[in-house]
Amino acid sequence: MRLMLVRIVNDQFNLVGSGGQHRVLSFAEALARLGIDVELMSPYFRCNYKYFKSHYNDFYIDRHKLYDLRNRLKFFMDNTLILLYKEILSNPSDAHIIGLPSPLLRGSISYLTWMRKIPYVLDFGDPWFSPSDPVPWRKLMDKLLINFINLAPAVMVPNKWFKKFVILTFKRYTHLSDEKLVELENKIHIVYPASLNIADKSSIKKRLDKDPFTMVHLGDLQGITALKLLTHLIRQLHLRNKKVTIMVIGGGKYAMALKSYVRLHGFDDKISINIIEPVTRFNAYKYLMQGHIGLSFHEGMYWKPINELKIIDYLSAGLPVFSTHGTDILMNNYNSLIFNDSNTFINSVINMIDNKDLLEKMSLNAISTIEICCGISTVGGKLLLILKESLIL
Repeated sequence: MRLMLVRIVNDQFNLVGSGGQHRVLSFAEALARLGIDVELMSPYFRCNYKYFKSHYNDFYIDRHKLYDLRNRLKFFMDNTLILLYKEILSNPSDAHIIGLPSPLLRGSISYLTWMRKIPYVLDFGDPWFSPSDPVPWRKLMDKLLINFINLAPAVMVPNKWFKKFVILTFKRYTHLSDEKLVELENKIHIVYPASLNIADKSSIKKRLDKDPFTMVHLGDLQGITALKLLTHLIRQLHLRNKKVTIMVIGGGKYAMALKSYVRLHGFDDKISINIIEPVTRFNAYKYLMQGHIGLSFHEGMYWKPINELKIIDYLSAGLPVFSTHGTDILMNNYNSLIFNDSNTFINSVINMIDNKDLLEKMSLNAISTIEICCGISTVGGKLLLILKESLIL
């Protein structure tokens, strides 16, 4: 009996480094574990997911060159045409998952998929615009978005905020009757990225007893807000004689600035900044499992999906999340602490250091959250159901 073949289309599939591709890669893993044959297709390659996973360095794309503003229009047009050409030459799959935006123009592949009568699902791994986009360009992208979604059998988004934003975009440009609104809401499915590894609850207490208290930031430390919050925290921790490690998995210029700040002010007798080179999502878990809490700072669009991935990885490792923004799966004072000022952040961290019982309770709640909504079999089953529904439509 032939396996079901699902083709996932995206602009790149780097296993190392940040980006919305990790969302569709988690879907590839979830489907593969259910026995589905998964193929990845980008403008640069087309290959079986299992082969890609064991040879991922061969498929690495330099994202800095990829998204260089000087090459933006060429990047949009050339790669869109290459992707359309690859799709024409390829054998039909049983279903497609098309990652958007990559950029949004590349969603034109959905027209070709529709003409070939291949069922497909559109998935959003990032917002389809940048705040710096000119207004005419933004309007063009909004209208393209509406056309793509109207044509698609199903759409997947990372959280309720994103779903709401898509619906508001429709309302801005089209008249939605009550019937059409219900139809649109039913078409858009909220699907969380799959967790790749969930911590064993029985190991939590032993891990939390280890010193020093470790805060983990997954991904490059970005933005002046994060740097200010952490420098204020470090000063207070040192004043209160707290021995703490801040682990940054990925680094970045602000992580280096933070390390310099600690050294120059003589805080390094108690505060350690540990910078880890970027790793794959699979390998990130061994570092996350060394932590006590996870940090998530963001400036701007609070529903940006890359934060969802980070939060899921923290919770999967049993790390309560200290975050400047909320999302569907974060419940304040249950598995996370949502803060909007430095005093709340500092006092909450110190309270967590001093209160191991509270830390253990929130760590166990973090794992419970992921077991319910983001386990790999849960996400895989939901994907399969959406794909099978698109086969019927």
